[in-house]
Amino acid sequence: MASGNDNLNILAADDDASTIGEIRDLVGDAALQYLFADTPNAISRTMEEHDIDIGLVHVHEGTLPLLEATARQLRNERRPIPLLALVDADPDSAAAAARAGVEGCVRVDDPKAIPRLVCEWVRLLREQREQRAALEAVSDIQERYNLLLESSREAIAYLHQGLHIYANPSYLEKFGYEDFEELEGLSVLDLLSSSGDVDLKKLLKSLARGEIPEAPIEVVAVREDGEEFHARAEFSPSRYAGEPCTQIMVREKSEASAELQQELEKLRSHDLLTGLLNRQAFIRSLHEELSDAPEDRSMAVLLLMLSNQDDLHRKVGTSATDLLVKQTAELFGKVVDERMLPTRLSDHVLAARLWVEDRREAEQLASRLVEGFSGQILEIRDKSPTITASVGMAIGGAQMFSADELLGQAESAMQEAERAGGNSYVRYRPRADSADAGDVAQWTEQLRHALNNDEFRLVRLPITSMEDDSFRIHEVETRLRMEGSDEIVLPETWRPAALQAGLAPEVDRNLVEHLVQLVESGNHSDDDWLLPLSGPTLGEDSFIDWFQQILEDERLPARKLIVGFREAEVRDNQRELQRFVTRFGARGARFALLDIPLDGKVDLLLKNVDVDFIKLDSDIGSRLGRDDRVRETVEAQAKAAAERDVRVIAPKVENTSDLATLWQCGVTLVQDDFVREEET
Repeated sequence: MASGNDNLNILAADDDASTIGEIRDLVGDAALQYLFADTPNAISRTMEEHDIDIGLVHVHEGTLPLLEATARQLRNERRPIPLLALVDADPDSAAAAARAGVEGCVRVDDPKAIPRLVCEWVRLLREQREQRAALEAVSDIQERYNLLLESSREAIAYLHQGLHIYANPSYLEKFGYEDFEELEGLSVLDLLSSSGDVDLKKLLKSLARGEIPEAPIEVVAVREDGEEFHARAEFSPSRYAGEPCTQIMVREKSEASAELQQELEKLRSHDLLTGLLNRQAFIRSLHEELSDAPEDRSMAVLLLMLSNQDDLHRKVGTSATDLLVKQTAELFGKVVDERMLPTRLSDHVLAARLWVEDRREAEQLASRLVEGFSGQILEIRDKSPTITASVGMAIGGAQMFSADELLGQAESAMQEAERAGGNSYVRYRPRADSADAGDVAQWTEQLRHALNNDEFRLVRLPITSMEDDSFRIHEVETRLRMEGSDEIVLPETWRPAALQAGLAPEVDRNLVEHLVQLVESGNHSDDDWLLPLSGPTLGEDSFIDWFQQILEDERLPARKLIVGFREAEVRDNQRELQRFVTRFGARGARFALLDIPLDGKVDLLLKNVDVDFIKLDSDIGSRLGRDDRVRETVEAQAKAAAERDVRVIAPKVENTSDLATLWQCGVTLVQDDFVREEET
């Protein structure tokens, strides 16, 4: 899915719109919008209505005025906009492009050079956007950090080579200076002397080498008026203005009353905005508890973030981000009590820790968190966004993990919940697409155990027609439920592991066996079934022979069967796919290509493989109502399919208005937005 940073507007100037269409097909990037203009006035109007990122002109004798107008308009913009030229074979076109000062030039009849030139500039512009966004984020973080530093009651300064380069107001006040200019450049040795065995001169040399003392140092401090006081100085590595330096924090000994020390410890361990624990205190607590973990209990770590975080930020604005975080923390505190160590782990991620005897206790807490946020309405200035949450959970289990591992696992699970649409929780399971061989081995063991112990469950996803109420196809797939849990693991999680572990054909065999059981039960003998198989199954002779026997024995009627393959898994094995289609098509089966992406060349796919249906990628459903380019692409794919008498199946859509859009695009088959589990 293209992000907002991927979208670019290209001003395409030519007297023939078909040329621009050919270029768009050659480049093949769905996030590029080509704005066609065939007159100087159209160029001016387009520049006024849109933010142009790239100018593209087909230069020949009839478009010289367009070249001049485009170059003039782009040069008048406040920001630099590259101008690219596509020239005809005659030298006059190239000469005109050179005079216009274009940033790139290729011949219009070179189908390889055109996408290479356009894609290179697109890549550069996207990288520039990412760099600007990163710099803005860093600047925002730095600004907020400086505000916290300036308002802190702790006396903090930064040192470089032992010299003061910054001091906050509390530090200036403690040492009796009115302005930092009075202190700037002074050595810390002018303010401090050791009251113990530590040689401060040697200490400064150690600091320059990056050697930081672990414990506070007892010192005698001298105020600007010569008055001395006893204090403790703490040193830590830091950065100032982008350069490495040393932070020093000075605490007067007279401040060390029990009550004040408790307050200082709270400041050090808690987040100033939300009042929750901060990351350092949370991780420190996890390490301490895991070092002396009880034998009969497991530690569960839960992380929470608001779903669709980027959309929420755009709605409320950057200036209201702190309000968003604060209200999120308040809702979090209504579910998580102090014993669970509620924590602000990072800018927008909250955390909790729970010791459990039964992991269902942690799952119940995760469920309460999801319910506590679901549909809540926040009041942030003049905005009232409705929110949901994505929750990730990791449990140490009998073989206890380290704190860092548990946090990493919980974060992975939280991101999985977010990718699944949010408003849900996910318990961490190892991903087999990891480069770590241990994870692959663990997944292989879990999947084999699931196959041996019948832990896969069949589900049906109905496909209906907007034209015919009697039309129905049931797509089938299996979900994984391990260890007697009520939690269901979706195929998106375990299918990559099955493919990498070489278990995909065995999982497909399990799916077929479950479908046979369902059909033989007699309740669904007249239904049509869409049976998705994995790409590696095409080359598994034992499976194919077994599957053929299933059809010949009428345990699965071939005439009721539509065998599907995911386009990404078979695009490089089309000969094997065609042999499969020929073999089982002769027995009455039909076929489908699944998960066709937006950039999928439907006409080329259908030219090489004989199928009856194509099913669009699930990503299309979420973007259909928001992106005109998606609607145009779906319409083109449906048209290409109709020319070969192939029907198009749309994925689940978000609302009924999308159904009308699909109808207008020529797509009438849609997957219903519900799932029913079978007891097989």
